[in-house]
Amino acid sequence: MSRTISRSIIVVAALVLASGAHAQYFGKNRVQYRDFDWRIYHSPHFDVYHYTDDEQLQKVVSFAESAYDELSREFDYQIQEPTPLIVYETLSAFQQTNVILNGVPEGAQAFATSAKFRMVMPMDMPDEELLALIKHELTHIFQYYILFSGRLGGGLRGAPPLWFIEGMASFYADDETPGDRKYMVDAVVNDRIPSIRARGGGFFAYRFGNAVFSYIEERWGRDAVLDFVYEFRNTFGSQVGRAVERTFRMDVEDFDSDFRRWARQRYLPQLLETGEPGDFGRLFRLDRGEIGQELSPVASPSGDLVAALTTDRGEVDVSIFDARTRRRIRNISEGFDTEVRGVVVRTNRQDGRDLAFSPDGNYIAAFGRREASRSLLLYDVIDGGLDKIVDMPLDQQRSPTFSPDGRYIAFAANEGGTNDIYVIDLDTLEIQNLTDDPAFDSSPEFSPDGKSLVYSSVIDRHMQLFRLDLDDPTRRFQITNDESNNKEASYSPDGTRVYFASDRNGGIDNIYSIELDTGRTRQYTNTLTGADQPTILPRPDGSEQLVFSGYWKGSFGIYTAEVGEPIGEPVDYSLPTEPAVGSGLPRFEPDIEVTIDETNEEGYGGFNFFLEDADTVIGIDTASNLIGQIRLSWSDYLGDRRIFANVSAVDSFSDFDITYLNLQERIQWGARAFDTRVYAFTDPNELILDPFGNPDREEVYRITGLEGIGIYPLSYNSRFEVRLGAYYRDISSTIRNLDPSGDPVQVLPVRTDTYPQLSAAFVHDTTIFNQGGPIDGARVRVSGSYAPDFEDSGTLVTTALLDARRYIPTSRRTNFALRLVAYDSDGNAPNLIFFGGLDTLRGFPTNSVGGDRGFYANAEYRFPLIDRLQFPGIALQGIRGVIFADLGGAYFKDLEDFEFYEDDQLVDAVASFGFGVSVNLFGLPANWDFAKRTNLDQSFDDGFETTFWLGFRF
Repeated sequence: MSRTISRSIIVVAALVLASGAHAQYFGKNRVQYRDFDWRIYHSPHFDVYHYTDDEQLQKVVSFAESAYDELSREFDYQIQEPTPLIVYETLSAFQQTNVILNGVPEGAQAFATSAKFRMVMPMDMPDEELLALIKHELTHIFQYYILFSGRLGGGLRGAPPLWFIEGMASFYADDETPGDRKYMVDAVVNDRIPSIRARGGGFFAYRFGNAVFSYIEERWGRDAVLDFVYEFRNTFGSQVGRAVERTFRMDVEDFDSDFRRWARQRYLPQLLETGEPGDFGRLFRLDRGEIGQELSPVASPSGDLVAALTTDRGEVDVSIFDARTRRRIRNISEGFDTEVRGVVVRTNRQDGRDLAFSPDGNYIAAFGRREASRSLLLYDVIDGGLDKIVDMPLDQQRSPTFSPDGRYIAFAANEGGTNDIYVIDLDTLEIQNLTDDPAFDSSPEFSPDGKSLVYSSVIDRHMQLFRLDLDDPTRRFQITNDESNNKEASYSPDGTRVYFASDRNGGIDNIYSIELDTGRTRQYTNTLTGADQPTILPRPDGSEQLVFSGYWKGSFGIYTAEVGEPIGEPVDYSLPTEPAVGSGLPRFEPDIEVTIDETNEEGYGGFNFFLEDADTVIGIDTASNLIGQIRLSWSDYLGDRRIFANVSAVDSFSDFDITYLNLQERIQWGARAFDTRVYAFTDPNELILDPFGNPDREEVYRITGLEGIGIYPLSYNSRFEVRLGAYYRDISSTIRNLDPSGDPVQVLPVRTDTYPQLSAAFVHDTTIFNQGGPIDGARVRVSGSYAPDFEDSGTLVTTALLDARRYIPTSRRTNFALRLVAYDSDGNAPNLIFFGGLDTLRGFPTNSVGGDRGFYANAEYRFPLIDRLQFPGIALQGIRGVIFADLGGAYFKDLEDFEFYEDDQLVDAVASFGFGVSVNLFGLPANWDFAKRTNLDQSFDDGFETTFWLGFRF
């Protein structure tokens, strides 16, 4: 019986399987839940990729041409090539786009790409907002041409800060809503305005950048904005300070000071008359020591509880609070849930609240993303957890509300490009459209008697409240009618008043109520940074308590206040006595109206490939070998068809791997050609004696293949993969081991094979990530392959692989990471597995354990150390620590037996333990690991084996 070959076989391949590696070993799936009949409409300045009807197409083209006309005059610049504009009917359809292969980030409403300068967006929003969104993304296209000269790699000269890129787009799109103002107001009043040299991210960068450009316009004029943009372009490395000095003849410190003074005058005109949300209510709090965001409150019918969305655990959860103590009682959502990709949180001012209490107080309704669209979720308040999921044939469902008898839920949704109010019967699951008009309707609320329903509708650029009669939904009465946005209605318990949020006072949302009989309106909050999403807690004595959402010091919270004396004097409005007519509502009209010409339209072929991305990786492995890799990817305009090419080299040995994938439909398919080589050192003693020298090595293993690939996503998390291919395998040199005497012996015969092979795999991935890597969830890949032996008959080779990983969070930023990899190959000429080093078996040479059967397991505890370490000219970010233990072993079944454990120690298996540090180095994790070998009875060597490597931990 020989020992493991950890001291003899030195190869530079992490895992060698005859079936090859797929373009995505793990990962979530890009699932096409519907077929899109794509067509291309050629307008004067756009190639519009769409599948919509002529009416929707005319609106999009008219808006796009209007936006181009305005921006081309603003920039005094003409884009010579048509801009590809890819439009989806709804947000959920947009989230299926393959233009971003890894999926659209949560919360993103549109994006533009520097590759072929494409604009990608949905169109299910009010017309004014759709036009602003088109202008925002089109500004990015102008940026690509003006700042980077229309070249894909132009941005390498210097990456502008996010506030400059997004603030400029927001400024020219004029897309700041009244609800957006609170971010700058909050920054001003709390003295949190950064320097323009800051490179922070998040939504605040949009608002901060918009304010900077608005300040430049107000102080130096509109032309100065463009002068600043061009000076920024001409500044080496995109240095903001130099651009400011050249444009405005002042240094950055003076610019920052003047901007702060301007911001105080602009955003705080009523400072003495208003206050923070805490001046009008008392804050609800999470568990002691927990910090997060709380929003979208809803009161229980009994008045004892308040439900809200919370984020303190790194995800959006549904939590229950005690209304009296204002403390969280429990989290009733299950945290990470493989059935639901996340609870829907409002992203637009029209969306309304996100939760609803059932009349008996036993359930919370919400909408969540699952597969093709959103589903209705019913959470159990008493026992916790998800009680029921209701899928619907609609899009963009939002703002649920229960009927007083608990049988129905009203909600807003999109169908055929129109946003209406719907109601679902929870017994029969029958769905009815209540409004069915061209207006953008949202945020419904049942009256306490169940006879009527109040909702919001966008009328002539503003949201107004309407009330419809449920016995005759065509009878609708407009409750508000002013030059402000009125939304998120919530009935008083007696049904005589409606509480709502409105930006009528200074463009900041605050809470008001209106009496439905008289029109008398009262104000209850007057916050600097906004209060919205009101809900009412009833009390046994008939009084009412107001709960609302507020924003302060960069965070959302929920507050409670007594409904006592209103602020200021009531205002009387005259309510209409005649029903409103939906078909006669004002229509938004762009500057340019385009008539659709069918001769300008063609079908989409999709085989027009272009180079989308390219990068190079160069490094040195633990055996002092120079490693290089070039990765190229091509795509069509929709991202449905892709080509990936990897060319890599280890010293003088080179590999290539080219894959074509078609992601257009649910069943995905492709083809792959590859050539992979493995080498070993010819004299294992030379490496042992001089591990940092330059020993001779030779190619020992090579496999070349051509295969077809089929992929069927079962869901967002799971898929089947099948491949059939022809392969050539060449074992061209003797792989040797050391026998007990120290002499090398042959363990694998020299041979060549040409054979077909069928492979299959099941992949399941529910992992979620934070800045430190995988934080929660599981990953499993089970694969196998079969190849017949046409020369010697029987089976040439079979393989089976299990790779299972589990991530268990212990806090928002710490977790345990577990992994088990098991491999087995059989047949007349089995395949091999090699591992060791890196994050497989630390403390052992790279890929130094090998055989045709093997396994290794890892257990790690991961935790943050230092978020940012600043040095002159450079900052190290995301420094994290890890404590680990590794165990593994491998052998050749036909040549040796394997004994795992005997006499309280490992025999043929090997193990190590230690600690490591990782740091984000120019976007790539750099890892230092310190490992000590052990046989579980004692540890070996005087010190720790040290390894430095680049890459992501498992």
